[in-house]
Amino acid sequence: MDNPTLMPPAGEQARSGPARHRLLIPIDATDASRRGVAYALELARQAAHVEVCLLYVVAPVRDWEILRFRTEREIHQHFESRAECLLEEASVPLKAAGIPCSTCFREQEPVFGILDLAEQLDCTAIVLPRPDWLDFHGNSLVRRLRQARRGAPLVLIGADGAVAH
Repeated sequence: MDNPTLMPPAGEQARSGPARHRLLIPIDATDASRRGVAYALELARQAAHVEVCLLYVVAPVRDWEILRFRTEREIHQHFESRAECLLEEASVPLKAAGIPCSTCFREQEPVFGILDLAEQLDCTAIVLPRPDWLDFHGNSLVRRLRQARRGAPLVLIGADGAVAH
C-alpha cells in the first residue's frame, strides 16, 4: 500500500490556478463507500486539482469469544489483507484518471482513525456516502463524526452521486 504521508502538505499549494482538493475517502466492502471515488473523479473533470487518500479502518477486536480462537496477529493479518484488496480495487479508477491516490489501513476506533488521518494529511474534506434516514437517528458513523468533528468538513454523497446538504 502507498504511504499517505508522501502526499505533499497543503501549505505547498499554489496560490492561483484550479481549486485544490485533498480528499480522505473511507472505503469498506459496500458499493456506497465508492461514491467518494466517483465524487473525486467528477471534481477532477471540473479541472480541479484532486488528491485522494483511501482509508480502510477497522476497530480493534477485543471480544474474548473471537480472541480465544484467533490471535491478535491473525486477526490483524486478516483485516490487512482484506484492506489491501478493497483499497486496490477502489483506487483503480482514480489511478486511471491520473489522480494522485494513496491508500492506508488503520486498526483503530473508526471515528478517531478517520479524523486523525484527515488532520495528519491536512485534508480539505472527508467524503462519505449519505446515510439513509434511519442512520441519521441512530449511532451512524456520520453522526459520530459530526459530533467529534475537527477541521475537515464532511461531504456526504447521495445515491444519485450528488452532494447531499
